[in-house]
Amino acid sequence: MKNNLAKRKWVLSMVALTMAIAVMSGCGSKNNNASPSPSASESNKAAAPTQASTGEKKIKKVTFAYAGGTCEAPIYTAIEKGFFKEEGLDVELVQMDFETLKSGISSGKVDGSVGNFAWFKPIEQGLDVKVTGGLHAGCIQLVALKSSGITSVKDLKGKKIGVDVIGGGPQITLSITLKQNGIESTDIDWRAYPSQQLTTAAEKGEIDAFIVWDPAAQQALDTGNYIRLLSNGHDEPFKSGYCCYSVISGQVTKKDPEKAAAITRALLRAAEWVGNNAEETGKIETDKKYVSADAETNSKLLASYHWKPGVIAAKQSAEFFIKEQKTQGILDSSTDEKELLDRLFFEAIPDFNGH
Repeated sequence: MKNNLAKRKWVLSMVALTMAIAVMSGCGSKNNNASPSPSASESNKAAAPTQASTGEKKIKKVTFAYAGGTCEAPIYTAIEKGFFKEEGLDVELVQMDFETLKSGISSGKVDGSVGNFAWFKPIEQGLDVKVTGGLHAGCIQLVALKSSGITSVKDLKGKKIGVDVIGGGPQITLSITLKQNGIESTDIDWRAYPSQQLTTAAEKGEIDAFIVWDPAAQQALDTGNYIRLLSNGHDEPFKSGYCCYSVISGQVTKKDPEKAAAITRALLRAAEWVGNNAEETGKIETDKKYVSADAETNSKLLASYHWKPGVIAAKQSAEFFIKEQKTQGILDSSTDEKELLDRLFFEAIPDFNGH
């Protein structure tokens, strides 16, 4: 009875709180108040050629949402390196929380963003947004103080584990790994803290370990006081898949599939560029005030991720996370996995094979 009650509490927490995920939930939202420099979107607009002067494709206005995380780098570089412009897109970049984004992207007022597999529950519940491609793996890490005595995931049963939000990507990632090690999610005492307060909570003994988006986990590791227990950039089955995807409003995919294709191409091209230019990208993120972390930290993190933009592989990754989240009870037991995959994934382009 106790286990059933705990499991019910876990599932209800997942359903109730997933929708409160900070804008990308993913991928490194840092409660960052920094705004991009005016030159980011304005320079893109100024440099965009007009149809009348070039005879090229009509310029399409695009509204893109972001959180301010390191691994949203494809958004920033698609602006700064002209990938959006080359696809005929004039981008307005807006920083917003998830509730605002949910309304905007469902109505088509926001055209796209970068998201992760924690979006699948809201999509199951009716959020009209489509995954169109995969960008990279990496950016979620589980760490513990060296003094804690914890040396592996198997040591976590009955422990207090910190996360940035209940039902978010880091918690889902660890839940999958716990299951592989014979530990149920209900065997964990989950504690939610803002990402930048997790190290303080660990050092006060309020939690035994924590799993979170970068850069918070990496910053803890860089002190020399923590050990890494899990990373979706180092450990399977995660590093072979994706944590971050290009996501586009369902309204856009219906009304203007070519815009959806252009957005997807621009983001995947940008992801490829980031993978080959991590140091320059980290400097762009800091200098243009997209991310509050210093350039060295940004570059180090970006270089550690697996940048492998693709479409077919991204759909396979989405299928994996749908199955795992259904097993965890995050998705409803009655959900048809194939139907949900068909509903959430939109093949805006056949695949991506680089420039």
